[in-house]
Amino acid sequence: MEDEEKKQMFYEAKQQSRLLKNLSKWSRNVMGLSSIGVVIAYYGLSHSGIKFAFGVFGILFTVICASACFLINLAIRNGRRNVNHILEMINSK
Repeated sequence: MEDEEKKQMFYEAKQQSRLLKNLSKWSRNVMGLSSIGVVIAYYGLSHSGIKFAFGVFGILFTVICASACFLINLAIRNGRRNVNHILEMINSK
């Protein structure tokens, strides 16, 4: 493997690691939004009438945020695996 190719692969691994840190921040933010959705759902479901709609909205919001958090964490896991694979390729050759 040429020196230039190793530099390019190392740069790619570095950029992916930076983006994985950014995804970790998004995961934390989405989890916080999910918690807010739980509070809204509790408020809405503990009341009747028009406030009940807040409960339904809170449940939907929580499910969407939890799904997004799951997908982000899946992307982080696969991204870390990819970075490790790139680094192993650089070290092995």
